[in-house]
Amino acid sequence: MKKIVLLLVLSLAIFGCSKVRKGEFLITGKAKGIADGIMVVIKKQNEFGVVVGVDSAKVKAGTFEIKGKVKEASMHALFVKGLQQPIPFILETGEIEVKVDKDSIWKSEIGGTNNNEEFQKFNVKLNTFQKKLVDFQNKNIQKLMDAQKKNDNVTVEKLKKQYTDIQKGMDDYMAVYPEQNSESYISLLLIQNMFNSPKFDLAKINKTFSSLDSELKETKIGKEIGLKLKTAQSTQKKK
Repeated sequence: MKKIVLLLVLSLAIFGCSKVRKGEFLITGKAKGIADGIMVVIKKQNEFGVVVGVDSAKVKAGTFEIKGKVKEASMHALFVKGLQQPIPFILETGEIEVKVDKDSIWKSEIGGTNNNEEFQKFNVKLNTFQKKLVDFQNKNIQKLMDAQKKNDNVTVEKLKKQYTDIQKGMDDYMAVYPEQNSESYISLLLIQNMFNSPKFDLAKINKTFSSLDSELKETKIGKEIGLKLKTAQSTQKKK
């Protein structure tokens, strides 16, 4: 009996620690070095493709908080006045944590909820590939130009292949990500992009989408993908 009571107390303590209920979000941000009074705005792209404001807060003592309601996970971005680039994140139920890096905005960190933790890992991985591409270009641009002047096609093709291999590594990572992360909102976005890929493969898209968590399929983007698949399959059958 004592064990049951203890478990109940622990359960209540765990749930009691949460600052938000289902259907609510709380963004807690650290904005070191950003002056008090600077506005932080949540923005999204509406159905017409126009970027609109959703909510906002002011920085106070290097921190900010924004709380509100949310129906389902969707991509949004934080715009900090004075910083050139926004910080993309996934607005969803839960306590979302943001650490703003005002000097290198791409180094800003997001987390707190499952999707934002995954988004952070995804971005770190992509940044690794992109850094490799930039480093390769900086290191070999002169070598490539010299080879082209000398009509040294062997060196030119070798350099091109090395660059393409790095690019392929990034493309392959994004291609398999949805298959390995069936509960991640990022998987929906990657599948959505597959429709515009030069390597469009209807069977692969259908298989990958089918393996996703049912909750993802019920989101706005999930339903859009489902409709696109039905239309594409119907068109293919008529050919």
